[in-house]
Amino acid sequence: MQIPKIESRRAMNDPVHGYIPMTDAEYGLVQLPLFVRLHRVRQSSMAYLTYPGALTSRFEHVVGAMFTGSKIATQVLGEMETDDFKALFPGLDAGQDVELLIKAARLACLFHDAGHGPFSHASEKIMASAVSKAEMAEAESLLGSKPAVHEYFSYKLIHTGEVRAVLEQENPLLEVAASLLVERPMGGFARENEGGLAAFRKMVSGQLDADRADYLARDSLMAGVAYGRIDFDRIINNMAAVPDRQGRYELAVHHRALGAVEDMLDARFKMHRWVYRHHAVGVADMLVEKAITQMVDSGALDKNLLHWKSFERGRGGDDHILDKIMREWDKDHEKYANYRGLWDRRYFPVSLLKHPADYSAFAERAMELTKRDITDDSIVDKISKFVSSPNAERIMTDALLSLQEPLRGAYTMISFVGSMPYLPIAPPDSIWLYTNDDDGRRLHELGKQSAYARYISEEWRNHPSVYLACIVPGLCKDKVTPGMKAELKDAVIRAVFA
Repeated sequence: MQIPKIESRRAMNDPVHGYIPMTDAEYGLVQLPLFVRLHRVRQSSMAYLTYPGALTSRFEHVVGAMFTGSKIATQVLGEMETDDFKALFPGLDAGQDVELLIKAARLACLFHDAGHGPFSHASEKIMASAVSKAEMAEAESLLGSKPAVHEYFSYKLIHTGEVRAVLEQENPLLEVAASLLVERPMGGFARENEGGLAAFRKMVSGQLDADRADYLARDSLMAGVAYGRIDFDRIINNMAAVPDRQGRYELAVHHRALGAVEDMLDARFKMHRWVYRHHAVGVADMLVEKAITQMVDSGALDKNLLHWKSFERGRGGDDHILDKIMREWDKDHEKYANYRGLWDRRYFPVSLLKHPADYSAFAERAMELTKRDITDDSIVDKISKFVSSPNAERIMTDALLSLQEPLRGAYTMISFVGSMPYLPIAPPDSIWLYTNDDDGRRLHELGKQSAYARYISEEWRNHPSVYLACIVPGLCKDKVTPGMKAELKDAVIRAVFA
């Protein structure tokens, strides 16, 4: 199909993609408080404490995702025959509405993370407390059960009055873009173009989406690691919307780009393993989450600051929350002593489980103390159930109070994180390849074509999924001896298997 040129008189200079062209409407949107706030929300939360350069903001990321999303939409529509376009979008005109779809994909990518709270994923659970029952019901109707709150907030933010005012000359654009942000969009356009939206939504949120095309490259560059530097252009340049024999379309990549797809999966795994889920990064995020929760529960922080209506006004950035934690510590050193390590690294929590060997030793010690011969999976399952139980905090506190000074009253953080936020590749969210056969294009699920991809998914499932760290009040982390760590681990085991 013929792809029209998107008029863009503005451009933003970006360290990853170079100059990113922007339409007048897009440029107008990023001036709004809801986008200026994203300058103050770090992409990787507290990762900068471990990787000092990891200071990327959500603003940079959403603009970068808009750029990569534009490239994906342009490629897929350019590869598409008119009959395929009509099959996917019966409510649109193949001659006039191609530009609309590209602009909608760009806009959806720009908004896809606009709803993130302070410290990104670290505040995700707490934001749910600011959502009313009616809003949660709406979120579930749009996104399915257990919706990600930030995705719902992004959907609400794209409908605000200020956004509508900027886009008032392009009314259909808003409905189309909003339909790409949720799994179950409402309205007449969504009903008429269900197949096309399902395929295009994977450009915004899928296994090979604009989001990952940007954050893997951006975060690896800023963190100073090489894992995320992949040839995503090769993947994009080989993308197409391909139907099966029943007329169901998938966003697929030509088999010739299999190597680049494998590299992307490998990069994603390693970025999560060594950067996003580095033990110190995970502990810092857990500490921030607990601090915000404590402030909300005590009334020191208004939970409505974590609502999308506050985000619309530009409220709810990282620095504001961190400053609030420090102010609360100034008022009550004892009550907020556990969080001192967020700004004074001498008192940062000590990780009790770091390396694969640590997890093996922990499992062996658990079997020794319980006198039960149990599998590692059973131990992880036991920890998971313990963490989610209502009495976990009390049981853990009692176990630590039984220790001698200086460990008596130590604060131990234990968290079961699973493989979130991203799960191994599995149906229905698979990656599809295609080949050109004698009778047309044929779809192949990635797992059937690549043993390497299957292996990476298996590694995801086997990756350690428990964070365990401790804080000894008034004691610098470098004064916590190996013997103290062993006592604390034993206390955790006794609490979990009580």
